[in-house]
Amino acid sequence: MTRSFYLYFKEIFRKPTKSEWEILKLVEARYDKEYTFYIFITHVIVYSLLIAPPFSDIRMEVLPFLLGVSIARLILLLQFYTKNIPIQRVIYFSGFVGDGLVYVVFMMGIHSFPSLGSFYLLNSYLMSFIFPILLYSTRLDPKACIISASYFSILHIIYIFNLPSNVADQFSFFSKYFLILVYWGSAALGTVFVLNKRKDTTDMYNLSEEKRFMLHELELAKKVQDALFPGNIKIPNLAFTYYRKSPNVIGGDFFDFVQLREGNVGVFLTDVAGHGISSAMVASIMKVLVSTIPYRFKTAPSKLMDYLDDRLAHDLNKYHASAIYLFFDFIEKKLTLGNAGHPYLILANKGEEYQELETQGAILGFNIKIPPITEKTLPISPGDRFFIYTDGLIESTDPEGNCLGTEGLLALLNRHRESANIKELEINLLFELKSKYGLDSFSDDTMFLILEVEE
Repeated sequence: MTRSFYLYFKEIFRKPTKSEWEILKLVEARYDKEYTFYIFITHVIVYSLLIAPPFSDIRMEVLPFLLGVSIARLILLLQFYTKNIPIQRVIYFSGFVGDGLVYVVFMMGIHSFPSLGSFYLLNSYLMSFIFPILLYSTRLDPKACIISASYFSILHIIYIFNLPSNVADQFSFFSKYFLILVYWGSAALGTVFVLNKRKDTTDMYNLSEEKRFMLHELELAKKVQDALFPGNIKIPNLAFTYYRKSPNVIGGDFFDFVQLREGNVGVFLTDVAGHGISSAMVASIMKVLVSTIPYRFKTAPSKLMDYLDDRLAHDLNKYHASAIYLFFDFIEKKLTLGNAGHPYLILANKGEEYQELETQGAILGFNIKIPPITEKTLPISPGDRFFIYTDGLIESTDPEGNCLGTEGLLALLNRHRESANIKELEINLLFELKSKYGLDSFSDDTMFLILEVEE
């Protein structure tokens, strides 16, 4: 405990570095502005003295002095906005003038009522000057509380020497000068507050800068990831549209096309477990793997999945992913697919309802091979539509806590199966997800890809 206190005070009393000084200068004006606001609040307390004894009987005599306090503080506020002179000088000057005028009021009180009772009462008022001292702790100047305590100590000594002799003789040295100890104790406490606030300010600024840097880096990473997605490319015999959304700037959902020399095409979609940068990096690695995979795997979904499973397990053994791969053979007019622990493919022949195509296969990255990835092959013809997606679409909850689920997704697709084209279908789906299900945002990385076979 003692060592913790030692380290704490050692840190806050440490001389700021050059960069920390620059940070403090940037925010000092804001704290000085807050200080002027607090000063005007204290005027309410000062003017309340006019209705309290012994000042209520000499109200008109002390009013000019209190008005002087207000004028001095008003100059402070005006100078802050006009910037004619440094705000620090204005603060100290107006503070000295204002506090000095209040002390004059107290002296008038003791001379107007030179009694023992008045001395006790005025001492109570003088005790309240710890608040102006502590008020300086709202600033970032570590000398402010000390300068204020020094000023009040001098004023108090002048006050003691001006006490009527019949009052001063009745008190001991300690009784008369005790308030000076109180002022300096308050100054020490206020200085610790200031030093601690200076440390917190620089720490928060540095954290803010680190956050800003990280966000900037994430934005750059997002641009890089966006560039990896297929852009406005034309896939022969296949129209497509897609939607993706991540609760983070970047995510682990990814898809790509594998265009083959015969005019055939493969469609790969993956959902890497986790969120954020790490999953996005793994998804990018998987894109490279799919792009550079041997040709014989590109036409065989099960072999492609086994290859990716081995690479993830051996090279990135902390990560796993689900994936689906569709190989469109437009020469033989057939589709072959393989599924590795991914949501089932949803398809609809031209003019028919959407339905799931059940497939099996173990998730990638564990190298367990159980259940094995089995291929399914089905004929294709123009107008056939295919819908593949990541589980964030069906697992995100609406405001009432209900998931869309697979059945809800199928019902949603079938309500809009008459859409003229897949882009219109996408717009209708997103509109209903937002308006009916309240899914304006998703709690997990979400992506869906709609494909349609063309003539």
